[in-house]
Amino acid sequence: MNILPNLFKFFIYTILYSLVSTNSMAISSDWSVSETSKLRLISPYSQNDGKNLLIGLEYEMEPGWKTYWKSPGDGGFAQSISWQNSTNIKNVNILWPTPVEFEILGLTSLGYQNDIIFPLEIELEDELQNTFLNLHVTFLICKDVCIPGDATVFLEIPFGEKKITDNYFNLEKALSLLPEEDLNSSYIKEISLKTFSDNQNSVIQLQFESDKSFYNPKIFLHSPFGLPVVKNSINYSSNNKKITTDFRFDRKLISENKFPLEVILKDKNHNFVQVLDVQMEDQSLNLEINRTYIYYVLISLIAGLILNVMPCVFPVLSIKLMSVFSSDKYNTRVSFITTAFGIITSFVLLGLIFLFLQYFNMSIAWGMQFQNPYFLIFITLVIFLFMMNMFGQFEIILPSKLNNLSILGNSNNKYLKDFFNGFFATLMATPCSAPFVGTAITAAFTQSYAIGMSIFLFMGVGMSLPYLLIASFPKLMNFLPKPGKWMVYVKYILGFLLLATVLWLVNILANFFNSYYLILLIIFFVVLSYRQKIPFQRNIVTILVLFTMFSSSSLKLFQQNIIIDNEEDWLNFFDVEVDQLIENDQLVFLDITADWCATCQFNKLNVLNSASVIQLFKDNKVSLVRADWTRPNSKINIFLEKYDRFGIPFNAFYSNNFPEGLLLSELLSEKEIVKVINKINNE
Repeated sequence: MNILPNLFKFFIYTILYSLVSTNSMAISSDWSVSETSKLRLISPYSQNDGKNLLIGLEYEMEPGWKTYWKSPGDGGFAQSISWQNSTNIKNVNILWPTPVEFEILGLTSLGYQNDIIFPLEIELEDELQNTFLNLHVTFLICKDVCIPGDATVFLEIPFGEKKITDNYFNLEKALSLLPEEDLNSSYIKEISLKTFSDNQNSVIQLQFESDKSFYNPKIFLHSPFGLPVVKNSINYSSNNKKITTDFRFDRKLISENKFPLEVILKDKNHNFVQVLDVQMEDQSLNLEINRTYIYYVLISLIAGLILNVMPCVFPVLSIKLMSVFSSDKYNTRVSFITTAFGIITSFVLLGLIFLFLQYFNMSIAWGMQFQNPYFLIFITLVIFLFMMNMFGQFEIILPSKLNNLSILGNSNNKYLKDFFNGFFATLMATPCSAPFVGTAITAAFTQSYAIGMSIFLFMGVGMSLPYLLIASFPKLMNFLPKPGKWMVYVKYILGFLLLATVLWLVNILANFFNSYYLILLIIFFVVLSYRQKIPFQRNIVTILVLFTMFSSSSLKLFQQNIIIDNEEDWLNFFDVEVDQLIENDQLVFLDITADWCATCQFNKLNVLNSASVIQLFKDNKVSLVRADWTRPNSKINIFLEKYDRFGIPFNAFYSNNFPEGLLLSELLSEKEIVKVINKINNE
């Protein structure tokens, strides 16, 4: 009795399944498969009833393989599509997702990797007819080698009422990756363009202003000439909501004075594209560049000059002060010039090292050497020996062969010591981030290598200005008191200042080694300063002590267990998510600090730990978050890179209205904190 109804149901289900299968076949083409990739066409609708049709060209590539953007850069070529054998097709337009930058075979290029869908806008000849797509695609994919691709894909889409397919959401996701074209729908408020050119170079200068802060933005250019990928410099405004960037090209690469330029800007808050009309003008390229260059020079000079009054440099000033009291005017003049030369040379070498690390995409930061325990041991030893010298317990005698070198003169290679005093001053200055140092260092790491080196050079000149001033005007020496017995007491006072520095460095070492090694380290230091005079050549005891001191530091017996000490009223940066706190409608204050950062400690003692500021935080219910960067930490590195910051202290307020953060000065003040809190409360 139930056989006929069941047969009828089976018949209906069979027909429905057949129809679904047919539609499923119609909404995507077969894969065109090659050795390392495959591609096909997908449609969000099983039928079409409009004048225009939107489909997707889907790539699946093996891991590590890449294909190219419409402006590929130094290598490769972009895909192209021909549709001559198609039916009812008037035009095909490729929509390009925002690319990424990569390097293949030593060439910097722009493109995509792994899986990617290119939306295709299809203009139909007749919306009432069926559409048959026969697309011939040529492309290039690369990894260690490049393989040209040649694929033909077919897809038929009949006329009829649109019905959503399983590919609809995949295509919508692909559309969401496209850069925003409408200025009013983005956070971008304004874009301005300037061009400069001379006989050799052309510069395209872009300025973006946004309602949201910029976080390490990437800017891509597409032009009719296929311009190469060049390193562009980026200057940030104080609130990170306005940037200016320069692209410098060989003039031969730009063959027209008028051309359209497509500009894409992509970062955490932005994914925007706009086509600008470029009018290259022959005017003074050097004038605009010189203005920017002069600005960097002035900032670098001021930053270097201010470093002289930072506490990090006190040990070197103590040593230098004693050499002034014990020298005649002529020798003092030469001594100061030599020290200045040592400072400038060390800044140049430091710049070369930092830019070398930057070139290989390694983490870089001002003062990063104080995160290295071996450097800390070395610098603590040097300060300890200088301290013992002040107390009359130690004297360094260099090899006699060096004494005979004419460039060093006689008198125990005094000028060689002065030169290395300059080196030592630079090393000791790096834990301090005086006003303008952060600006100068950020510019050095975000501009061209030539400007970056110039910034380090002029920071060195700025720090050496007091020495050069005295050397240039020796009559200033008349204001110094004559040598006498009082110098002995001054030496002891300066020795105690150096002792305070040693204790500070030992406190930093306590983050890496336990108390057993620190006690052993002091014993090593005492042994090295045991005799009144220690000749460096052929001193077996010295070599053995130094070898034992450094080699034993790697033993697990002496390693400090990492214990995260949560300070009262402060949340640990590694245990919380700042974004989550902001979403919970909390006002957040972030402090990134380190034991070796002298400016950070000054901010704590002078501002953050003051009773009035603590009460201010409590009254405004501020969630306090602190990150300790005494040891290297990749999470802090990544966080600072978002702001293009390469040093600490880093202090910022965050709230719902300011999720990107309001950054504070390197040297904090209660007045500034009150001002920022009032600004947040008034929004």
